Amino acid sequence: MKPEINFDAIVTSVILSDSEKECGLPDKASILKATEALSKYGFVRLINVFDPAKLVIWKTHYRNRYRSYLHSTDRPNRRPLFTVDVEGPFTDPYFFANPMISPLINNFLGDNHILAALSSVVSFPGAPDQNIHRDSPPLFNTDYSVDKDIPPYSLTVLIPLVDCTLETGCTKVWPGSHHRSHDENIEAIAPTNPEVKKGSVLITDSRLVHRGGANLSNQIRPLIYMTYHCHWFRDFGGYEDRPPVNIGNSQLKSIPDEYKHMFSWTKDQYQRIRVKNWLRRTTPDGIKQIARILKR
Repeated sequence: MKPEINFDAIVTSVILSDSEKECGLPDKASILKATEALSKYGFVRLINVFDPAKLVIWKTHYRNRYRSYLHSTDRPNRRPLFTVDVEGPFTDPYFFANPMISPLINNFLGDNHILAALSSVVSFPGAPDQNIHRDSPPLFNTDYSVDKDIPPYSLTVLIPLVDCTLETGCTKVWPGSHHRSHDENIEAIAPTNPEVKKGSVLITDSRLVHRGGANLSNQIRPLIYMTYHCHWFRDFGGYEDRPPVNIGNSQLKSIPDEYKHMFSWTKDQYQRIRVKNWLRRTTPDGIKQIARILKR
C-alpha cells in the first residue's frame, strides 16, 4: 500500500531566532507554527532552544551524578533507564519550565500542568531499535478509538545531551498516528526520523506511535526526557520500581512559588498518612520509621 503521508523530505521544525532567545520568549508566529505542527502531526522539533552555557552545566552535573549508568550496561536492549533527580542545576526553572517551551505546553495542557516524569535513557553502541509503542495508555476504551479525537493530555520533551542522528539513534515517529486508533492502519503512514542536535528538543504527543532508533555509532547517546500532564492526569506505567519524579523536601522549598504546583503532587499528603497508619499497625518500631520517612 502506498504511504498516505510521505515525510521523506519534510521534518516538522520551528527555528527559534537569537532575538527570541535574547528576549526570553518565542514570538507569536513561532508558537502558532509549533502548535499547529504538534496538533496535526503529533510532534514538533524546536531548534535553538537552550543557552549553550546551560547545556555544559547540565551535562557536567549529569555525567558526574549518573556515571554508574554511563560506564557499561548489562541490559539486553543496551538501554539503561533511570529517574533524574530534581537537584543541583535541575532545580532551575530554565531547565524544567523553559520559557521557550512552556508557552507551547501551556497551549495544550494549561498553565497548571504538572511535571509528571523526569528520566533519562542511555543508548549504548549496539542498542537495537525499540519496539513501536505509544507513551501513555488510552483514557477511554482500550484502542484509542475515543482518545484519538480529544485534545492532548500528556506531552514529552526530549533533550539530547549529544546529537541524536541516524547514526547515534534518533526517535522514529509516525506523523499523525496520535489521531488513529489501533484498528486503523498505522503502517500506511510513512515514518520519519527527525534528527535533533544539542540545544534543540523534540516534543511529542503521548499518543504518537514512535520508537527509539538503533545506536549504530561507537559512542553512548544519553537523553533526558520530561513528561508533562494535565493537572488531573496521572500515568504510573513503567514506574513500578522507581519514582517518575524524585524531589526532596529541601529541593522543593527552593523551587520558586510560581512553579511549586508542578511538583506538589509528588508529596501526596494522603499517601503519607496511609503509610504512617500502616507502620503504626504493623511494626513495633513504626514511629522511628515514620521519622525517617518524614526526613526525606
